[in-house]
Order: sequence, then structure tokens, then C-alpha cells
Amino acid sequence: MRPLRDPKYFIVKHGLDAFEALPNVIWNTEEKKTRVPRGFRRVAKGDRWISFAYTTSDNRERRLSLIAGFSQCTQEVDYDKVPENDLYEGSAWMIKGKPYGQPLRDAVAIPPIQTFLSKKIFGRNTINEISRKDFDRIQRYTTDHWLDPKKIPLIERAPRSEQELLAIIASCHKAIGIERILRVQTRFPDMLVKVNGKELHLELEVYSSAFLDHDHNKQVRERQFKDDNGVRKPVAVLSWIDDDGVKDKKLKRYVRKVYALETLIREGETIRW
Repeated sequence: MRPLRDPKYFIVKHGLDAFEALPNVIWNTEEKKTRVPRGFRRVAKGDRWISFAYTTSDNRERRLSLIAGFSQCTQEVDYDKVPENDLYEGSAWMIKGKPYGQPLRDAVAIPPIQTFLSKKIFGRNTINEISRKDFDRIQRYTTDHWLDPKKIPLIERAPRSEQELLAIIASCHKAIGIERILRVQTRFPDMLVKVNGKELHLELEVYSSAFLDHDHNKQVRERQFKDDNGVRKPVAVLSWIDDDGVKDKKLKRYVRKVYALETLIREGETIRW
């Protein structure tokens, strides 16, 4: 009989469709029956894992980090027939589990995972061990930031690109405090809007820190932008998630305000200028 040990904690990277097809299962269809996938033997009964997925849009966008669930191992690695689902039919290597903690009804977007934990997590492995402290931190954040998808206009999920973010904003701009959308353009800054009777530029980002990734800080002076007519107006960022504060709050040096649309919708708040 295997001696009892403290549970280990892991973060498991799959496509979001794989987690949706088989919740609480780590699975691999690429390795043959004669070869156990890398890292699969490390997970034992009682161990816990975070189901983590990246989503991508285009080369400009930072990949959206999504948490799809938290699980506890109930059956260690085995090669068997995959339970019926719409994604795959056949056999695969699988580690099976059950929900750990409060089950998530939908995937939750979090700050970029390696920024959030201040460490590099993923190499070539699907399964990566983390500390209990990191596991608990991610679980707390995810539980606190779950947002009912039905409250997200049009797409009913977290936006995965600036275009999707724009679509959400256009459909609910008055509800979040934008009196009028005066202009939308593909170059910086994305929008000119009126808030509390004042005109300001809004740059849209899925993650607020992408403002610096795109070097927009070089296009502003004293947190203002001068348009083609030579008129200066203040600049703010409207992101889905404000991750600038995860580290050193560099963004506040260059823009007047940073707003997180996810927070505005969840808390029922509006943009205030």
C-alpha cells in the first residue's frame, strides 16, 4: 500500500476545448499506448491541479490566460477509451479527477499567468508543479473574479481581442459612463469619447499592460495626445483586465486613468473622470 503523503499541486495546460469536452480530466491523444506522456506519472490520487488554457487572436494580442477549473485526482494515469464527447473519439492517456472547491461554471480570465505569479511556468510540459501558495492564490483570484457571461454584451464571454472588446463597449457604452463615442479608428488612439462632458482619448487593450508592449507611451506627452489638428486631449486606457498593478504600475506614468471593463460590468460601476 502506498504511504500517505501531502498532496502536490499542478497547473495543467490544454486547449480550452479539451477542458470543456472532458472537465476534470487531463488527457493526451498523441502518445501511443506504449509510452506514458511526459509528467503524467507525477500526479497521484489526492493531488490537485488547475486547468489552464491560453486563447489567441492575432500576433498583436497578448494571449488571454483562462482558468477553466480546479480538480483533485481520483484515478491515476491509465490508457483507456475516452468518455463520449464532441471533440475526440477513441482511446487516450488520462488522469481523472473531481472538482476541487467551488466548481466554475465558465472559464475565468486572469492576468497573464507568468506575470501574475512572477515566474516562468510553462516549458514543454503539459503538467507543471507549483506551490500550494500559488495554487491557493490563483484559486482565490478566480473565485473573486468570476463574471456571469450573460452580463457580457454580445459575445457572452471574455473578449480575446481588441476588436471584441470594442464590440462590447459599443453595445453598452452608456451603461459604463461613456456619453458619446465621437470617433473610432484603427491607429492610436482607438477611440475619442465624451465622459462627464469632457472629451478624452481611450486606447483599448485586452490587458492594460499591452499599452506599453505596443510602445504607445512614446506617442503621448504629459499623459495627453496631440491629434492631427494639433489639439491635445487626455489619454486613458480601457482594458478588459487591468494587470498594470500586478507589478510596478508603470502605466500610470503615461495615462490619466486605467479602467477595467470586466470590473465595471461585475461591480455595476461607471467610468468617472
